[in-house]
Amino acid sequence: MVLSPLAVVLLSGVVGMGVAFLVWLHRDRPGAGPLAVFVVAASLWAVTYGIQLAVPGLSTMERLLQFQVTLSVIIPVAWLVTVIEYTGHPRWLTRRRTALLLVEPAVFVTLVWSNRAHGLIWSGSSTRHVSASSVTLVPTYELVYWGHLSYILLLILAGGVLLLRMLFRSNQVFRGQGLALLFAIAVPTVVQTLFVLGVIPTAFDPTSLGYVASGVVLSVAILRGQLLDVAPVTRELGREAIFTELDDKVIIIDDERRIVDVNEAAAALFDGDEDALLGRSLPQALPALAETVPGPGERTQTETALEHDGGVRYYDVRVIPLYRAYGVVSGHLISLRDVTDRRQREQRLDVLNRLLRHDIRNEMNVVKGNADLLRDTADADERERLGRIISTVDDIVDRSNKIGRVTEALETEQHRPTPLHELLESVVRDARERNPDAAITLTCEPAIWIQGGPSVRIALAELVENAVEHRPTAGDPVEVEVTATRTDETPGVRVAVHDNGPGIADHEREVIRSGTETPLKHGSGVGLWLVNWIVRNLGGRMSFPDPDRPGTTVELQLPAADPTHVGDEPAAARNDNAD
Repeated sequence: MVLSPLAVVLLSGVVGMGVAFLVWLHRDRPGAGPLAVFVVAASLWAVTYGIQLAVPGLSTMERLLQFQVTLSVIIPVAWLVTVIEYTGHPRWLTRRRTALLLVEPAVFVTLVWSNRAHGLIWSGSSTRHVSASSVTLVPTYELVYWGHLSYILLLILAGGVLLLRMLFRSNQVFRGQGLALLFAIAVPTVVQTLFVLGVIPTAFDPTSLGYVASGVVLSVAILRGQLLDVAPVTRELGREAIFTELDDKVIIIDDERRIVDVNEAAAALFDGDEDALLGRSLPQALPALAETVPGPGERTQTETALEHDGGVRYYDVRVIPLYRAYGVVSGHLISLRDVTDRRQREQRLDVLNRLLRHDIRNEMNVVKGNADLLRDTADADERERLGRIISTVDDIVDRSNKIGRVTEALETEQHRPTPLHELLESVVRDARERNPDAAITLTCEPAIWIQGGPSVRIALAELVENAVEHRPTAGDPVEVEVTATRTDETPGVRVAVHDNGPGIADHEREVIRSGTETPLKHGSGVGLWLVNWIVRNLGGRMSFPDPDRPGTTVELQLPAADPTHVGDEPAAARNDNAD
């Protein structure tokens, strides 16, 4: 059975209304509400056109034509609102912009319903047979209608530009969704344009059917959970929230170094409100910052000082280029992170490091030298006290030297594949020579390599020396077990150092675990801190397993290395090794 044009139009209208109802049920999704309006308008247009095909009388047909033209005005507006919501820009639709958007449709609809008085929309009409039993009205459109058609195309083009902009910035999922939207509106728009221009040689107007079909295509995508369910609006809103709420100051400039946008944090750098900044020249507004901006397409990172409100703050400045399509540079994004506090803290640490490594050590050597001179002439009790002074001074100097070696190693070393067995053998051999009465055993699987540098040896030596120094309280001989394994349960390499000493107090373990010290919670030395710094610098971690086992076990998780890459180390690292 072949359906008549009247049946096809009416059936499409009924199907479209059903689909519009289903879309309305999903109106909480971005763009679903205006899309439902789009489908309803297209469906009513199709139904009205179907009624026009069925009724006789020129006057009735003209009245139905007025309904059709009025409904056709809704579709491009609903389409544009759908795209604006879908792409995540609903705030663009302010009251003023919405009113301006509706001025032309409102004027056009008024002229449509008063056309008999002035004939500005169409000046005459005739009838043509669509089929043996159906007749359609063919109006002769005037200039105002063609102006309205241009406005329709402008709205659809504006939505298409928004979608194309999204396509260039989106991943594959959103590109497919955007292309579906573009295709769904492009086909019926082209059909409508060609039909009113007389290019399509038929009396049957397929425009309403085309818009119903496009609405159905988009709606089916909604019901399948692909379009408007996973919409880019969430990502766009997230990006906007990051830009707005970010503590770092962010400034966007165009290729002429004019300020295009700033976030709230960056606005504090300038005099005046945020809106007044837009369009201003960055070299005029902040010349010191403008000097950090490189040439087109270049990126840079530097530190600069900016003066504002009588004070000077230091910023870590990062500048990256922004690209349009085809790699054309459109400007730069400048992010500024306030590093004033960090800079001052680093300066204090540098001073303290110098005092600890040089000044205090030199002064302690003076104290030790004078104590040695006094001990030669002192009595037995005084010599004992002077011995304690000299021992304390030696401990302070030893800690100073230890911190100095670790600091220097962490600042200069380059990590490279290192054979762990050879490293541990060297550490254990030195410990046995210094402590011949201690029983130090080593168990290390062969062919284990770790990623590290000279600081690893310092950390391992510190652990073994720590274990030897903390002797058992009952006077038992010192026993230290060093074990290195590579297991499937844990990543990297496991190195455990166990002793039979009194153990580490719980509060000292907690201090190392938390990574902070307070006046009430602090450690009694720096040895474990140094080991923890070194291990973390390597990307490993330190832990205290087996809390119920007598003695102390300190376990290190170190990153494993591939020995085949040992020849790939930088020349600077090989030179350091040779030295």
